[in-house]
Amino acid sequence: MYEEYFRLTDAPFRLNPDPRFFYGSRSHNKAMAYLHYGLKQSEGFIVITGPVGAGKSMVISHLLDQLNASNIVAANLLTSNIEAEDLLSQILSAFRIEPESEGRAGEIEAFEDYLFDQLNRGRRVLLIIDEAQNLPFKTLEELRMLSNIDYEGTPLFQVFLVGQPEFRTIMEQPNMEQLRQRVIASYHLENLSEEETRDYVLHRLSVAGWREDPAFTDDAFRAIHEQTTGLPRRINTLCNRLMLYCSLEEKHEVTADVVETVCAELKEEKLDARKPADAMPPVARIEDEPAPQQEREKEPVAEKAATPEETPAETPAETSGTDEAPGDDAETNIVSLESKRARKSAAAVEPDLESPVEQEPEIVSSSMSVLDRLRAKKHDTAPQEATLTDVASAIKAASEGAASTAEEAAPDQDDALLASAAADGPQWRSALTRSIDETREELKRAHSNVVDLTRTVGAGEQTRSERRQKIADSLGRAEALLDAMRAAEG
Repeated sequence: MYEEYFRLTDAPFRLNPDPRFFYGSRSHNKAMAYLHYGLKQSEGFIVITGPVGAGKSMVISHLLDQLNASNIVAANLLTSNIEAEDLLSQILSAFRIEPESEGRAGEIEAFEDYLFDQLNRGRRVLLIIDEAQNLPFKTLEELRMLSNIDYEGTPLFQVFLVGQPEFRTIMEQPNMEQLRQRVIASYHLENLSEEETRDYVLHRLSVAGWREDPAFTDDAFRAIHEQTTGLPRRINTLCNRLMLYCSLEEKHEVTADVVETVCAELKEEKLDARKPADAMPPVARIEDEPAPQQEREKEPVAEKAATPEETPAETPAETSGTDEAPGDDAETNIVSLESKRARKSAAAVEPDLESPVEQEPEIVSSSMSVLDRLRAKKHDTAPQEATLTDVASAIKAASEGAASTAEEAAPDQDDALLASAAADGPQWRSALTRSIDETREELKRAHSNVVDLTRTVGAGEQTRSERRQKIADSLGRAEALLDAMRAAEG
């Protein structure tokens, strides 16, 4: 975030070890010297210890970056607290060795073959174990035994142990005498001095392309050293927040007051993190979800009025007035409510497949039924509810169709048709009325579905339009940033 504000090429105070940002203080350079000495000896153990955040991982990362892959094959084993029976399999995995047979005998054979193969290629094998203070005694003994593998007096396997200060106490125990005799060098990392703290901060800033913005005063470096006691990881954390604070407050100078302000914020954040979390608010029991406004408008008045038998009884959570949270019933009601909402959303988006909207338009003829005529009329025009004019037109069209059919009949059948029409008159009118009523209700439902679908599509279009606008704004800002960078480079 602040890298763009101060025009840096990289994050100068990242916590992960990066060999590019290695700063050779007096203590760190001495540790590197011991490691290189151990590599030249080609045997034994090298032990590096230091407090948390002292830069042990950075030293190892810097060493691996300097190694010549043509002479040394190294692997960094990060898994701690390894049992003795699992150590060899972990080592094989670190060097990507696949044993041909199962069991310990197959693992030892595969490891020895690998060591001899690397010897024939002119390489030595180095294993670096981090967090060595977590290794059990039997695992350390297993390491010592594996370090005895040699060929005509030439050692084939070397181990570097890196751990916290308590590992020195472990090594001083009486049962560690054999391992201590195999340690050819040991060093303990120390904190940075005030002058080294200043050089450390400036070094990391310069690697990240710092242009003296923001500027650090001498009082700021003194305050940083006092607050961090010279531990590199603490320095990284504090300086990272200092840069962020300056970018947010648009400050271009880091002073002792700024350091104290940021340190106060960090302490306050740690205190807030230790506070217990507040209890969750009580959840009211949900009996049922109220119907949407549109559905309530479409319901008949008689259906809206709930009878005393249909009115749900008040639950204890609603009447007691206490803050007790409901039990499993409330959770079940919430799940039921979400299911109802999902079903209603699906019904609003997907109209009824059997509704007249999905049917193919048909050709209107005099022989069509009243229901078919109304459906065809609805297909040809915009969706709207049937009116009394539509009903009258349908009755008239049906009457004309019946009359034309009777006129086309043979002369000798006229009396029979008229008699049949006169006999069936009341039943025909009753069936026609029922068909008209059913069609009207069907058109109402279809119209409601079409309106809901139109609103859903409109909302989707608006959302897509807003997203396109956001993307366009982001592209515009990116282009402006690129133009500014080109102008600065020019």
